[in-house]
Amino acid sequence: MQEAPESSMGKTGAGVALAVICFGIFLAALDQTAVSALLPTIIKDYEGAFSPTAVERAGWIVTAYLVGYTVFMPVMGRLADVLGHRLLFNISILIFIAGSVWCTMAPSLKWLAVFRAIQAVGGGAIVPIAMGMVGIGFSRKTQALAIGILVSAGEAGGVIGPLYGALTAEPIGWRGIFWINVPLGLAVMAVVWRLVPRWPRQHLKIDYWGAVLLAMFLTLITAGLSGQRTYGWYQFVIPMLVAAAAVLVAFIWVESRQEHPTLKLSMFRNVTFSSANIANLLEGVAMITALVQVPMFAYVTKDATPIEGGLLVIRMTVMIPIGAVIGGLLVNKISHRWTAAAGFTLAALGMFLVSRWPGTVSGTVQTRDLMIAGFGFGLNSPGLAAAVVGSISKTRMALGSAIHIVSKTAGMMIGLAALSGWGIYTFESSLDLESLPLIERQESFAEQMARLRGVFEQRSMDAIMLVLHRFFLVAAIVCALAIIPSLLIKVKGEDEEEEAPAPSRLG
Repeated sequence: MQEAPESSMGKTGAGVALAVICFGIFLAALDQTAVSALLPTIIKDYEGAFSPTAVERAGWIVTAYLVGYTVFMPVMGRLADVLGHRLLFNISILIFIAGSVWCTMAPSLKWLAVFRAIQAVGGGAIVPIAMGMVGIGFSRKTQALAIGILVSAGEAGGVIGPLYGALTAEPIGWRGIFWINVPLGLAVMAVVWRLVPRWPRQHLKIDYWGAVLLAMFLTLITAGLSGQRTYGWYQFVIPMLVAAAAVLVAFIWVESRQEHPTLKLSMFRNVTFSSANIANLLEGVAMITALVQVPMFAYVTKDATPIEGGLLVIRMTVMIPIGAVIGGLLVNKISHRWTAAAGFTLAALGMFLVSRWPGTVSGTVQTRDLMIAGFGFGLNSPGLAAAVVGSISKTRMALGSAIHIVSKTAGMMIGLAALSGWGIYTFESSLDLESLPLIERQESFAEQMARLRGVFEQRSMDAIMLVLHRFFLVAAIVCALAIIPSLLIKVKGEDEEEEAPAPSRLG
């Protein structure tokens, strides 16, 4: 076995390295969701009181993280493939730490959003670079399980994040969650530098124009779809998408003329690579539907508090990391395609059962159905991600993993944008205000208003329930459709093309 240029390790070192890499992913995922639970506290700290404009500005704290997370992920992935995964992993941790420190010093909500975007550049790059490390450092038989553990770490961080943010901010304030990142991030860097072998640098010219255009395209897409609720389709979303299409044309033109492009367009001719990404995009549509609408169901039917709504959706998300680990174990036993297809089948079944919930559904039934869906969402992830890693050359693994993650994020944004507009249309159509009961002459004005109000409230409730049931049914159908590209996945034993020698394996 070829030795790494600078360091090598045994299986024990590989296990420790994987654990530390997972902790880095877990830390970034914690911060991604922890701030969501602290938005009211942050608004009060900066503004002194709630106001519509303050809430709108605070919303960009979440959106900015999404933009930074998505936009630079493929670029950082490509840099990692060229300059070395260990180097770029630690640079990403440094960016994450720097963004965290700047967040503690932000003088306003606007600057906090900017610094959150910088933090997200580092946090977002950690996951695909880690998958690139696994793709190079682990054997075919252990890749899927290692990726399942990586996915599980990220999902666990996202699940625990809101609770972690609330508990941490209580004694030390919301800025404390950012200060904690400094010592933890430095510790991760030290262990990674000690245990992870250095990937030989490829002496290639970096495609800066392609990187800039790709970042511009993803910025326009992400910001456009994220801002549809605030600014509207015609005033904001459509112009942004038109601009994104123009940038995409320019990007394709530039990349087709590069000897070593940022994004090798021929990657998408690989059926396995494209199928796994299409399936992941569809999963994003279904998952965001569940994450947003399950709490809404609790608010509508049970008059639940935000915490109670969050606890309901946790019944689904808590099963995702469990499913991811089991999926990693199953890939080598029943193949990538059948593991992914089985996951989507369970997710479709779970969301179909949720779509049939009456307003009086019991907590036991809710738990059962959400756990089925969550386990399915987790089960398919290692099969899809390992298929991506196994279908491309080792010199583009971090980039390929980044594209895979971006495809899921894109699905989430598309799902939010499309379903929101369709939901509003369905709700308004279902109210049928033109058929409200006529005024009865023998009734007093107060009686008439009370009767009309009662009819309107009942119709509103029925319309909301109809919209929610249709949302969940769409999520089930989308999961079922994702089975098709999952079954097209076929991972060969070894890559057909190796553009550079790999360092020694991590395990």
